[in-house]
Amino acid sequence: MNSPVPYSATLSDRYLLALCCVLMGYAMMGKGFAYVGYAPLFVGELSFVAGFLILLRSGCIIAVLAFGPSLLLTALMGWTVLRTVPFVGTYGFDALRDSVIVMYGGFAFIVAALLIEDFRRINTLIRYYKLFLNVYVPAVPILFPLSFYFGNELPKLPGTDVSLIVIGAGEVATHIAGATVFAMAGFRRVTLIWAICLLAALVEVSAVSRAAMLAYIVPVVLAALVLGKIRMLAVTAVSGLVLLAVSFLLETSVSNYEEARSSTERRVSTIQLMDNVASIIGHGGSQTEDTKEWREKWWSIIIDNTVYGRYFWTGRGFGVNLAVEDGYASGHDERPLRSPHNGNMTILARAGIPGVALWGTFLAAWFAALLRAIMLALRRGQAGWASLLLFIACYAASCVVNASFDVALEGPMQGIWFWCLIGFGIGATMIYRYRQVDDPWKVRLAQEVRPALGGLPSR
Repeated sequence: MNSPVPYSATLSDRYLLALCCVLMGYAMMGKGFAYVGYAPLFVGELSFVAGFLILLRSGCIIAVLAFGPSLLLTALMGWTVLRTVPFVGTYGFDALRDSVIVMYGGFAFIVAALLIEDFRRINTLIRYYKLFLNVYVPAVPILFPLSFYFGNELPKLPGTDVSLIVIGAGEVATHIAGATVFAMAGFRRVTLIWAICLLAALVEVSAVSRAAMLAYIVPVVLAALVLGKIRMLAVTAVSGLVLLAVSFLLETSVSNYEEARSSTERRVSTIQLMDNVASIIGHGGSQTEDTKEWREKWWSIIIDNTVYGRYFWTGRGFGVNLAVEDGYASGHDERPLRSPHNGNMTILARAGIPGVALWGTFLAAWFAALLRAIMLALRRGQAGWASLLLFIACYAASCVVNASFDVALEGPMQGIWFWCLIGFGIGATMIYRYRQVDDPWKVRLAQEVRPALGGLPSR
């Protein structure tokens, strides 16, 4: 057998590095980074166009499409185009902007093609992600409160009214969930300082957002179940609950807590944390219940208009302002909300039953493909591969949970992250499934990826 081809940076490798830098910018600066560029070509759109050219150059389009979830994603994007084009003339750029919740799915094809073109880029992505965590986890406990509480005082991007750093709680939650699963899977050694920073970020975002709390808890619990670390999770959870209870008693005895009037006024407090937990599992305070009721009423209107109404087959299309159409925009709002704080509902409202059916089927097929590969890897004793695919699946699951209760996939800050993870999952799964031991590529894959995957066995 011939020896592996020496690794040398290509145009695709440089694009992959640039894309990772863009993702880091979104994570560290949020909306502030999203506005880098000149309208309508911001950094996300420029990355998309450059990635599309790289995709064409790779010659791997057909290979990427030789996978069930990829075909479903193609169908979903096709339907989205059909429900966007008729409205471009009326709503202009708003129609294109609304469609990115699905059309950013092009990043999935780009990332998958990059991996299929050269499987060694799996190792590169893991290395880049380790470097990202070295910076992100220590920085985010400072960056998030700076953005949430003092965002209006921060410098603005030139020519805009957008602060330099605008980070959402749900965005932070998904990234620290990914970091936690990455460490649980054995890809990173956890130091005391790193763990404290991660815990601090978790407390901060959980206090101001129930969606963020769920976006962290759900994937981490799933990872613990698969990795057989339930005891460790249980000990950590009990310790955290005891600490939370003691802090709650101390705070209620020494402070006069006033409930926040809006979600933007919530502060880091054990009382607020308990109120958020109560609201998730039952009934919380008036402010948390008001926001929950506000969402549920709007979702009911969307269901009535589509599942039981005139928009069953077509939805309202991409471009129309859903808040205005559904009566959720007050007369003095200069920029009313365009999303019902649920990505699934957004797709249902805009693309109708066919759109949401394609969306749900695609997600189910993608997660099922990764789960099947994980189970196969575990049966073969390939713990490294199982851990890698589990990390990708849990990271993406965190994004889906957050998007089910907040505006997330509708913007580039999390939308591009999510679709890149989808592409990572497609590429990694295809490489694992189709390059087995009887193929020289499989042996070379084991040799190249072993440092990152913790001793990936040949069989």
